[in-house]
Amino acid sequence: MKMLYIFYLVVVIVSCGAKEGFSGNPEYKEQVTAIQEKIFHRNHEIGFHLDYIPDDDFYDVFTVGLSYTFKFNDYLAWEVARGVFAFNVEKDLKNDLEDEFEVTPTQYTEPEYMIHSHVILRPLYGKDAVWNRGVINHETFLFFGGGLVNYEKHYSYGSSGSENALSISFGVGIKYFLNDYICLNFEIRDIINFKDERTENNILFGAGLGFRFNLAPRVTDTTSELETLDHYLRDEDNE
Repeated sequence: MKMLYIFYLVVVIVSCGAKEGFSGNPEYKEQVTAIQEKIFHRNHEIGFHLDYIPDDDFYDVFTVGLSYTFKFNDYLAWEVARGVFAFNVEKDLKNDLEDEFEVTPTQYTEPEYMIHSHVILRPLYGKDAVWNRGVINHETFLFFGGGLVNYEKHYSYGSSGSENALSISFGVGIKYFLNDYICLNFEIRDIINFKDERTENNILFGAGLGFRFNLAPRVTDTTSELETLDHYLRDEDNE
């Protein structure tokens, strides 16, 4: 019992002292934050994309494409151009309508390619421990923009034609930095296409590989002391 009282006394002493240990002023609550600048910044990125659109009426749409993005700073970027070509697999819907209901669609569209441009906001940046053996940095981004979608128009009563539709695109993605130059990109986007007969809304799931680079060194902060040290080191190398 005596040992139990001693244990309680130690707990009380430690608890009372802990409050003073965090801050000299009990009224002041110290805020601890960890802020790190983005260490993988590059001004330019060329991306290779593989995407899937599951909710087209008549096709499973698989796309492959390229993009170019310019990063203004750590928070704002511009995907100047993103072009994709579609490879389509016909769904069973058309055959089911013809076989079961003896109804043939008078016309339907098949996506051919898409071209978009997006403004990109990059508010979130962090890192994860992978199996407690390494660290991988990542960035979450939001984007919105517009462009053009081209369709091949199929008719049950004649030859096919073509249609171009204005398009709005927006969504969210995450970027994992594998090293200074290579990153993996994953995204989900909502694409609204203003077709002649009706407005069509599609969801796109995308994955891609990005190659990031600078054409010139990024401007960094410097001081007279650093310039003096750099000059001294250069003189040492020349001797």
